Amino acid sequence: MTFLDTALDPRAPSFLDNRSTALAALSALDAAHTQAREGGGEREVTRHHARGKLLPRERIELLIDRDSALLELSATHGQPAGAGVVTAIGVVEQALCMIVGNDPTVQEVGLTVDGLPKALRAAELARQFGLPLIFLWETSAEARQVSAPGFCVVFGAFTEPPVADHTIMVRGHGDPLDADAVADDERDALRLMRQAVRRLVPAGGPRLHRFGPPPRHELEDMLAVGRDEIHEVLARVLDDSVFDEFRAHKSPALITGFGTVHGHRVAVLGNTSAHLDGAAVQKGLELIRQATLAGVPSLVFGGPGAAAQPALSRALLGKPQVTILLGPEPPDFALAHNGFRFTWPSLGVSCFDGVIDPRDTRTVLGICLAVLEASP
Repeated sequence: MTFLDTALDPRAPSFLDNRSTALAALSALDAAHTQAREGGGEREVTRHHARGKLLPRERIELLIDRDSALLELSATHGQPAGAGVVTAIGVVEQALCMIVGNDPTVQEVGLTVDGLPKALRAAELARQFGLPLIFLWETSAEARQVSAPGFCVVFGAFTEPPVADHTIMVRGHGDPLDADAVADDERDALRLMRQAVRRLVPAGGPRLHRFGPPPRHELEDMLAVGRDEIHEVLARVLDDSVFDEFRAHKSPALITGFGTVHGHRVAVLGNTSAHLDGAAVQKGLELIRQATLAGVPSLVFGGPGAAAQPALSRALLGKPQVTILLGPEPPDFALAHNGFRFTWPSLGVSCFDGVIDPRDTRTVLGICLAVLEASP
């Protein structure tokens, strides 16, 4: 068992340069988040509220358990305003659920061109990992575009029953016989949805029930970590900053080993160089093999862009994993996708599941690993 130390020096030029670059990228990310939250603009939002209706994030806040974790996926992906679709993993009646809602202030009926694949991606993740899927649609038109089973609330025009295991409509917007429950208003609909989840979601599904000792080093300093400094990242992500490094005496171009994040075991791979020699590839392959035998998911950190490594990519493909891309031009093995993939802010970089603040890395991993651990 090894406690990871830190070599970061707050007075070093690299520390200050990395932090300055990260803060500039975060400023741009915050602006994109603000634009997504503003939806179709002040005029459309005011008109929507005047009708007694809620925005998608307001609906989600009322749906999830109070003071519980919420991980919004791909918040800034798609135009305009995050494609007018909100997808998130949240806790409803103590169960981790995938929640998908559309924003009628961006497009009043139906989903935007970018919004449809965003909703389909969320539905695919829910299917892959056994998450209860909750749709919060403005009209049944969106439900027809994303024909997937799950729980569904339709707040407006209910012209055709969606493909769903349980449907709730708001009174006065369609034939009550087409729904499993009829709500008096939007807040009542969300109350009924919570009740349905409590009644119908099987026990033993994904839960946020594990906790581990926090890292020994400041999360704030994650902003100053270089994208090739994998040990520094791990020192601020792993429980108690403990890392059981695997074959440390072999090529340092690929860091491999085992640890825990919020009590969840992980096998770690992260490259420190754009060139992986044969020894680096071999120890990566062996780590993946051992992780597979132990039933441990992989935690992949994509550092500097590496030359193509098809052997590593093939070995990771199909294995449960969470990937964090630390910068532009990530190595190809970090793109072998069978799980969640996020990126730190960087110009010209996007990914399937969102751009995250480096300081939130540990929290994001905790939620995703809870999903992976309970997946079928």
